[in-house]
Amino acid sequence: MAAVFLLKINFVFYCAVFIICLIKNYNFNIILVGLTYLAPIIPLGMTDANIERFLIVSYCNLIFGTIEVIFFALTERPEDITFDKAYFQQLWGHVMPIVIALMGMSFVSRASDAPVKLLEAIIITLVFFLGSTIRIWAIAQLGVLRFKFNIAFREKQTLKTDGLHGLVRHPTYTAMMLVVIAYAITTHSWVAGILGILSAVFGFQFRIHFEEIALQQQYGKEYERYRANTPMWLPFLH
Repeated sequence: MAAVFLLKINFVFYCAVFIICLIKNYNFNIILVGLTYLAPIIPLGMTDANIERFLIVSYCNLIFGTIEVIFFALTERPEDITFDKAYFQQLWGHVMPIVIALMGMSFVSRASDAPVKLLEAIIITLVFFLGSTIRIWAIAQLGVLRFKFNIAFREKQTLKTDGLHGLVRHPTYTAMMLVVIAYAITTHSWVAGILGILSAVFGFQFRIHFEEIALQQQYGKEYERYRANTPMWLPFLH
């Protein structure tokens, strides 16, 4: 069956990317990120009824998971992983709500027998593509010094206030929320979709709260001026 073959190809390809990233930069953060996107693409449980959403979940997690593990493999450093109070605070308050949202919505989606209508497929594709593109663009603009899993500052790191960061303070989070919305639409469930979005919003707002405190402490008046003049999530909504 062609769909089963595609699911297996997606799974094998993602596993290969994940393993290469771990060889390059083996650490707990990359393992956590990689497994978040790996679990939903395991090619088990597909039926003739849920094949359409199963495939959508497989491709979304393959594409976005590949983006994420590659970026984290390129930017993570051993000294970033401290396993102290601040690390676990971010792990449980920021990371886990987003992991739960992505994995939860993925498994709800791939279990759904609801057929995928053309308009729904177009919306999922456009929102997912937009979010993924902005995520790549924003991280590329940040560079390896600024983008990281934890709230930490590196030598020679400066405050980013231009490019996409000139429009909103957290374009990487805005981009990922678009991806989360695409996942929510894929669930074909108001309950699962709304709960997933709320869980992700909580995780990002938790991160933003502590990140902005750290940025203010690090950059002082420069960051206060930037925050006063730049919206948090969306352009022109300050």
